[in-house]
Amino acid sequence: MERLLPMLEQVGQTEVLLMAESRGKREDDELLLTFLHTVNYGTYDIGADRFRNVRFRLEFRPEAMNIIGTQMADLATYPIARHVLDPTRPNPAYDIVKGKFYRGPGLVRGLKIFP
Repeated sequence: MERLLPMLEQVGQTEVLLMAESRGKREDDELLLTFLHTVNYGTYDIGADRFRNVRFRLEFRPEAMNIIGTQMADLATYPIARHVLDPTRPNPAYDIVKGKFYRGPGLVRGLKIFP
């Protein structure tokens, strides 16, 4: 969300629909709560006032729907996870993916690793 918001602001987009693969009621509920907390209260780096300028919607879809965006996310996730777990190991797929990270204006850009 911190990487998406500056891009939306840059092009003047005020509404966005995010789709996530459904993983089960408990997991979906946890993700929804985190999503709503971010949109309503902001993050350490981006305040709630900026998030409120965009209407964010989150919808869950079953994995069986094979939505192209979630499939693309899956393809990017594995090389990123491998890089985070062992950045010294050769990882040509990560070298391709890292070139796609947000590099626009602002402090919030690139790969963010949570503890």
